[in-house]
Amino acid sequence: MTRFLIVTLYAPIASFGEIAVGERRMSWSRPSRSSVLGLIAAAQGIDRSDDAIHRNLETNLHIAIRTDSPGRPFVDYHTVQTPISRKGVTFSTRRDELNAVELHTVLSDREYLVDTFFTIVLWSRKNSDVNLDFILTELKRPKFLLYAGRKSAPLGLPMNPEIVEAKNFLKAFELRVMNTVEEKVLNAFYANDEKRLSMISVDQDVDTTDREFRIERRRDVVQSRKQWQFTDRSEKILMVE
Repeated sequence: MTRFLIVTLYAPIASFGEIAVGERRMSWSRPSRSSVLGLIAAAQGIDRSDDAIHRNLETNLHIAIRTDSPGRPFVDYHTVQTPISRKGVTFSTRRDELNAVELHTVLSDREYLVDTFFTIVLWSRKNSDVNLDFILTELKRPKFLLYAGRKSAPLGLPMNPEIVEAKNFLKAFELRVMNTVEEKVLNAFYANDEKRLSMISVDQDVDTTDREFRIERRRDVVQSRKQWQFTDRSEKILMVE
């Protein structure tokens, strides 16, 4: 039997950023690996500049994500004024920037998802030194504010962490029992008799017990949070009832 840490991720609005190019900042349909590990790190009060600890989380944890409610997309139109860059000129505060003689406006479209709901399972890789019990404790009383991709998207419910023992991650999902509030929120998204088919994404090297799956590529493996560098990985996508 393997020990699994299970959490809920629900937010009224969320954005799980794809590769940002130019003015369009779109969202993946589900949390990235880097965003889940970022939540774990934030709960522990780990600064973004501490690359060694972030790499340790990246190296030592498996992640599986079940989409319980995919939500609905909407695009927010942003306008931001910034000073024109000049050699040798720096600004200490936002007020200093806006007081500059010359300003230019940056326009962007930022995609969000409304009422997404996910169940996330984490477990240790072989020979891992990550302590799931410690992570559970920190998630109950996080050091930093937890949010769903952007600071403008705080979580709508506590992550409600629990540890279960199961044969595999699919059995761990089956053992998750939502609390009354979680059930009420999720049921509001569906008709009572509506059949739910959920998508589960998991690391490609995880055994999926002969279930059918497809492979997707995502750039969400943390190389350096300090320098905001990521690399590609493959993950399996399964559909379950």
